[in-house]
Amino acid sequence: MRVAVLFVDFPDAVSVQTTEELFGTNVSWAEAYLEAMSFGDLDLQFEPLHTWLRMSETHGAYGFSGASQSGIIMTFEDHRSYIQKAVALADPDFDFEGIDSVLIIADPKADSMHSPAFTPDDPYWGVTADGQLITSGVTRGGDYYGLGQSGYTVAHEMGHTLGLSDLYEIGTPFPLLHRFVGNFGIMGLLVPTVGGLALGQEDPLRGSEMLAWHRWQLGWVESPQVACVTTFPGSVLLSPVANETGIKAAIVPVNGTNAIVVENRQQVGYDLNLAAEGVLVYTVDTTMFTGTGAIVVQGSFSGDWPDSSVLLQPGETLTVEGYDVSVISALGEDYLLEISAP
Repeated sequence: MRVAVLFVDFPDAVSVQTTEELFGTNVSWAEAYLEAMSFGDLDLQFEPLHTWLRMSETHGAYGFSGASQSGIIMTFEDHRSYIQKAVALADPDFDFEGIDSVLIIADPKADSMHSPAFTPDDPYWGVTADGQLITSGVTRGGDYYGLGQSGYTVAHEMGHTLGLSDLYEIGTPFPLLHRFVGNFGIMGLLVPTVGGLALGQEDPLRGSEMLAWHRWQLGWVESPQVACVTTFPGSVLLSPVANETGIKAAIVPVNGTNAIVVENRQQVGYDLNLAAEGVLVYTVDTTMFTGTGAIVVQGSFSGDWPDSSVLLQPGETLTVEGYDVSVISALGEDYLLEISAP
């Protein structure tokens, strides 16, 4: 996947940083993370144009009237127009032929600019340059430049360009918007916090492995690595979601659109700083739109949203949709499960 990286500033937000510095801040972590989540199947090639492109108007003129993680206040046409103008500025010095996606990084002082993904549902609404139609992109604004958030923001938004939806609840006040998945899955809370607390210390390596369900959707977990449990009681040996080999998920199809998913979260990979290891159980409703609860972590938790306290331990059982999910034992890093029907 070839991604053009462009850098823009504005008459009222003239950059004093180098493009190389912002590239390192925003791109390097995101590239390493997404390639690791794919177990090497995804080869991201970020191709930067290391020059500042000066937009013709002040940053507030580009339609980003306001934004937060509970919703972007901006029209699609404003977003598309901004991308097209930035691409046009770069076109004399950059060859867009063969480019799959574009990442536009605005000067961080442009605080009216935010960081949504560009994912038109019809090629007609793409942007063009050098005869290339681009229907995938991310515009990186001045938001989320805290601990670990720069690379996380790009990785989250690129998740949208790959087809993944938001797992927080759009339009709901903080901290309730993170009640669905909390610390689990980068498509929800960008940077997890210690103890699952809204005011907890940020920790960019606390529960950050991508969900097995998403990896399966993207083809990074293959179907033989998913145990479809339809005979009960069913036993499954789950290996850590961060490891490439073994069974990554046990899935119980509840009906034609809903499922229960069980995965193993260990202190390895990007889950290195989990406060506790254990078994994560969540429901999937494929009829739900982005930001409305398509995935919901199950079980009780001690903080403001799901964190390590929600993980099942050996000897514990959780009942979901009438099915009993029991953790029988730990076998090294693996967990032996038994799932029983109503």
